Amino acid sequence: MRRQSSVLALICSISMFGISCSPLKAQTEKNISTIDQEKKKQEIDSIIKAYAAINKFNGTALIHYQNKIIFEKPYGWQNAEKKIPNQNGSIYQIASLTKSFTALMIMKLSEEGKLSVHDPISKFIPDYPRGNEITIEHLLTHTSGIYEVLQNKEYFSLLHTGKSITRDKELSYFKNEPLAFEPGTQFSYTNSGYILLGIIIEKITGLPYEDAIRKNILNPLKMTHTGFNYLALKSPYKTVPYSYISKTKQEKTEVWNSTLTGPAGQIYSTAEDLYNYYKGLRDYKIVSKETFKKATTPYLSGYGYGWFIDDLYGKKLINHGGNIEGSTSYFAMLPEEDLSIILLNNITSKKLEKAGNTILAALLDQSYTLPQPKKETTLSTDLLKKYAGNYKLSDDSIIHILYENGQLFIQSNTIPKVRMLAEKEDLFFLQDDDSEISFIIKKGEKDVISIKKGLSSKTAEKL
Repeated sequence: MRRQSSVLALICSISMFGISCSPLKAQTEKNISTIDQEKKKQEIDSIIKAYAAINKFNGTALIHYQNKIIFEKPYGWQNAEKKIPNQNGSIYQIASLTKSFTALMIMKLSEEGKLSVHDPISKFIPDYPRGNEITIEHLLTHTSGIYEVLQNKEYFSLLHTGKSITRDKELSYFKNEPLAFEPGTQFSYTNSGYILLGIIIEKITGLPYEDAIRKNILNPLKMTHTGFNYLALKSPYKTVPYSYISKTKQEKTEVWNSTLTGPAGQIYSTAEDLYNYYKGLRDYKIVSKETFKKATTPYLSGYGYGWFIDDLYGKKLINHGGNIEGSTSYFAMLPEEDLSIILLNNITSKKLEKAGNTILAALLDQSYTLPQPKKETTLSTDLLKKYAGNYKLSDDSIIHILYENGQLFIQSNTIPKVRMLAEKEDLFFLQDDDSEISFIIKKGEKDVISIKKGLSSKTAEKL
């Protein structure tokens, strides 16, 4: 459910990923009617295919620009095992993009005079620790200091089950943890705050969170293929979630328990339904222009009420991503341009925002770069031997880094012996795999190895 790093930071790092591409020079204010639309479609298609080629795009893309859909196309597999391709109507989990719906519902209740963003949460959850100091606005803007529930190991393990728990039990995983900072003083992205917002929505409306969102947002915007319990969904358009997928390898992953992710990350949808969502926001069908402007005004670290807000190419970019194991979403809009980019994947991909930002650059005639497949570089024998050894994880299991005939291999109880390929001096990758292995060597400290795969990250110290 964690949102990926900010759009502005991603744009700044794009130049690290391969060949520089420069579209034909044009003013960003140029109207779409004067642009060769077919060429733009081909350019967008080439960008997405470049990400698909490195196994970082497998899903559906929809792009709206100045009063029309200019691009809509699926890529890859909805179900690789059954050879069912993704479709325009394929259904995906949107993960943390759910937060924008939760925030929109809160703003609608505020507009109706049923709450104020300055209300303390103790008004709705009387026994919440320090609830008199934490406001609804703090929850909306991730400035409450509340403990991130995903850090609780028991809670995280429940995500991989279909087990339902009570609201009180869910709150017990974070409510009694000390605040990381005084409310309103810092930004720290936390799913816990949006779980609390869901409870507040239920208390005010008298409806389950799902029913409140359906009645007030989904039904008015005709989002008929959007829902909440992905595990229970029965549809020929339902995508199978994959942690990794390539032409020769498919790794399925489990659907997270939606009763736990709830108002922070449980919604599923389609590209076309999210297009209706964009039009509803743009045309102020759910809340007024004034309220939407307030929701999309940055607070701390460029976050408003359920949205990240960036100043990009001199334009106001409103966006949010979502990322859980097996599903990734990217939703961005430039109101001044009437531009929206919707990307949905049924794979774990930390590069979806980069793909979205690259498309955005192409549409606005800005320079951009395309990703390149990872290439192996040659390292010295002395350096490879220095990395070899046994590394201990926090659970006491051992990672073996083996040096054999000028090559390094990694092996453990969960990883069969496989060759590591050097991308940089301290960074390695595995062939046809999503794993990255990095070495951290600091004078006077123990050598450390970091293993990242999908959304998981493990660190081990050298013995």
